[in-house]
Amino acid sequence: MRKVIVTGGGASGLTAAVFAARNGNQVTILEHKDRVGKKILMTGNGRCNLTNMSDFHGKYYSSDEKSLHKIYDTLVSFGANDARDFFESMGLYTKEKKDGCVYPVSEQASAVLDVLRCECERLGVRTITGCEVHSITPYKKGGRVSVRYLEENGKKRQAEFSYDKLILATGGKAAPVSGSDGSGYQLVQKLGHKVIKPLPALVQLRCEGSFFKAVSGVRAQAGITLYIDGKASAFEEGELQLTDYGISGIPVFQFSRVAARALDREKRCEAGIHFLPYVEDLEGFIKQNVDGERYGYKTVEELLGGMVHKKIASIICKKNKTGAGVKVSEAGKEAVRRCILELADFRVKIIGANPFEHAQVCSGGVPLGEVSACFASKFCRDVYLVGELLDCDGICGGYNLQWAWATGAIAGKSV
Repeated sequence: MRKVIVTGGGASGLTAAVFAARNGNQVTILEHKDRVGKKILMTGNGRCNLTNMSDFHGKYYSSDEKSLHKIYDTLVSFGANDARDFFESMGLYTKEKKDGCVYPVSEQASAVLDVLRCECERLGVRTITGCEVHSITPYKKGGRVSVRYLEENGKKRQAEFSYDKLILATGGKAAPVSGSDGSGYQLVQKLGHKVIKPLPALVQLRCEGSFFKAVSGVRAQAGITLYIDGKASAFEEGELQLTDYGISGIPVFQFSRVAARALDREKRCEAGIHFLPYVEDLEGFIKQNVDGERYGYKTVEELLGGMVHKKIASIICKKNKTGAGVKVSEAGKEAVRRCILELADFRVKIIGANPFEHAQVCSGGVPLGEVSACFASKFCRDVYLVGELLDCDGICGGYNLQWAWATGAIAGKSV
């Protein structure tokens, strides 16, 4: 019976452990935190968006085009239906929503973790928590993992585990409270792997401007364009959330990875916010609303307040130096026109992404070209790399968990 060690008891690690154990291996999970699956409990606001039934092309990022093809090959071999079948095999039933997102029927992330833990117990998978892997020693065949962990008396004890196959599922650096502290990067570098600089992804963006405190908490349907060095690089539409430090919400999360990478390269980043996504003919809309005879009796702020949240209207008026009591008829058509045009393209300078503590996932990691189709290391025999440790991150909607299930399943089957 082969000895398989899995470092990390997150989504990819637990999946790898189940598949490895189903194939008759003796499996041990070494988990850094006091229990496995903490990050699973945090996903989907506690509901766990397991996967997505929509086409996965264009939903993932990596360092190069070849890597993207590799991601898609992986998701063809273990796709959304395979993930749903996997969970149903353990007794967890799922449901699909209109946007393709798949959740457990109970909409409880704890149900996902429960079936994974239960299956591990049924298969005899040994789980050791509270231990920190500090070195890996490969042999010609297999190797040894050295760990440190705390005993009940508070003393640190060292231990060693031999392996025939080792699956590294240590995660990235996002949400370190769940155990993703980036320690896996140091381990793989010592094995000869390169690590593309990890940066936060699916995260809020910090922006320049003292006015953000005045609009903090405001939500608005908006279209948002990301400009990098003046060039439009991404566009998303949905519910924008304004915070006291900048912008948030799913549309911001979707391109936050691109912004974080650009900022790391010291490029200039701006967000162009279209607060009037419901307007199809902007010029016609402006003409309709600057007519002094129709709305001349209103103040400019009142006019804009009929189009957007009144706090946003107030900011626009202040920026265009239109006093709160100035009426449309007094302001003049050109002043009102400028205000409406700015509502359609409100520019804010992005100065940074929030830190890993706020990020849902991490971009960067080990290049996919450094692992085989079954995620075996090309530099170290009998070692596999899975999940967020690899240079792959997806947009919101279950795509990152799907990557975790897929890589864990393929590596687990392979060992």
